[in-house]
Amino acid sequence: MMSEKYWEILVVDDDVAVHNVIKKELQNIFIQNKPVKILHAHNAQEAKELLKNNADTAIAFIDISMETPDAGLKLVEHIRNVLHNSNIRIVMIDSGNSPVPPDKIFDHYDINGYKEREEIVSGKFYFIIRNALKQYEQYKEIKSSRDEIYKKMTTNNVTNLPNRIKLSEYLDTMGEKSLILINIDDFSLINEHNGFDFGNEVLRAFAKFLEKKYGRYAQVFHLHSDNFVLLCVKLENETTEDNILRIKDDIAKYIFNVNGIKTRLTASIGIALYERGNIIQKAEFALKEARRYGKNSIQKYTDDLNILRTIHTNSLWSTRVRDALHNHKMHTYFQPILEVKTGKIIKYEALVRLEYENEIYSPFHFLDAALYSGQIFKIFQFVLEEACKKAVQNTYLFTVNISQYDMQYPDFLPTVKKIVKKYNLPHSRITFEILENDSIAHNKNIQALLNELHAEGFRLAIDDFGAQCSNFGQLNNLPIDFIKIDGAYIKNIITDENSQIVTTTIIDFAHKKGIPVIAEYVCSKEVYDYVKALGVEYVQGYEIAEPKPDLQELDFLSP
Repeated sequence: MMSEKYWEILVVDDDVAVHNVIKKELQNIFIQNKPVKILHAHNAQEAKELLKNNADTAIAFIDISMETPDAGLKLVEHIRNVLHNSNIRIVMIDSGNSPVPPDKIFDHYDINGYKEREEIVSGKFYFIIRNALKQYEQYKEIKSSRDEIYKKMTTNNVTNLPNRIKLSEYLDTMGEKSLILINIDDFSLINEHNGFDFGNEVLRAFAKFLEKKYGRYAQVFHLHSDNFVLLCVKLENETTEDNILRIKDDIAKYIFNVNGIKTRLTASIGIALYERGNIIQKAEFALKEARRYGKNSIQKYTDDLNILRTIHTNSLWSTRVRDALHNHKMHTYFQPILEVKTGKIIKYEALVRLEYENEIYSPFHFLDAALYSGQIFKIFQFVLEEACKKAVQNTYLFTVNISQYDMQYPDFLPTVKKIVKKYNLPHSRITFEILENDSIAHNKNIQALLNELHAEGFRLAIDDFGAQCSNFGQLNNLPIDFIKIDGAYIKNIITDENSQIVTTTIIDFAHKKGIPVIAEYVCSKEVYDYVKALGVEYVQGYEIAEPKPDLQELDFLSP
């Protein structure tokens, strides 16, 4: 932390005359209303002692050659690599007998400036100090901002516990670990019956319970919503398998006092004991198995062949996703959306594809792996940027898919605005298609974010409408501009009576709300004619055009 009383300046030089000149020049000097405090060292060892007790030092002026020809350079290495002090600005002083050329010093040593001794004793030292302090302040501000962003990225905003990103960092370290994945049973009912504010208080109370009860031997994480993790790096007596199996009973017996209301909770638990690699996935598979036995169940991960095959597949695709993003093998395809009334293409949906060994793969193959490996938001950013690049070349509208995982990224909205601003696009040119999901329907923070997106001028559409029972309720909570009917109903609509009933109901409901409807999976002329007769405003599917890397600017059907 920067001292509020004075600027600490360290001068390391074996020439007493240099110290005297600097002391005289900076005597009674104030820079930005703070005096300058000079720390004097005549060799590297004295400097190390001073730095050990003065961590707030803003600038160090270090003579290259002192007790040895490279003593100053070794001191720089000590500051950066031993003290791990990246804040201090280091200015090297060359007294004329340096064994290393200036360009080599800049190449191999982490320094911020280089001055000849004549410049230091020339009477211009005040200006050198002032400029160096400006650099120091700017660096501290940038570092503080970066640290704040990192904390937001790695902390759950409800409980302030470390989140899934932080957990992934811990799991990257070597060694055998045990992970306990805890899911609160029926948490969505708590939100529905008591409201989101009460639900958040329950999560905070549950987090405190876990920390108090198990924090002695486990790190507690809040992944998202109602999912928590206990990470045990090494099992002790308190964390034997028998004791871990009693966690669900500990939770069931505890009475949570939330806003004066006494509440009991149960949890389903998946555990992965003494595991190396893919430990989150293993615990998630165990949790999935536990849920098969009903609420308040616990299951230990075992090396089931199907599970191992799935984990192996996710691991392969995680690497391929990372390589594709790095090596320009991730691509965006564009599928036209046709306006029924005019028979013209008026917008395109941006869809991600991955190229691997000269084959193009759809998201079906790699999105789960991207989610497990924490790369899902990078894919979203890539697709949005590619959509913006296309949009500046024409007047079409473009749609980009977003998921709950994208919207849980701490800087989601600033990132979106920054990308769109880069291409000077009106926000109304971009529609975000929300993958319909029960967690979005019950997540107050995501709903607030979507309302903010809409207030910024972006358009919103619900994708796969009809796939979840909560769909219709969402229209009362979100400012939706378009509804896209789940393709499972559209592709079978000619022969399936249930699809006809659901589709007709959605269209009637949407039109009463004044919301245009998009039918996707329009795979034939017969399907097109059928949904057109039902009154959909837009259609999308292979009958119109399949996704391609370039835009297809044609009139496919007459009005």
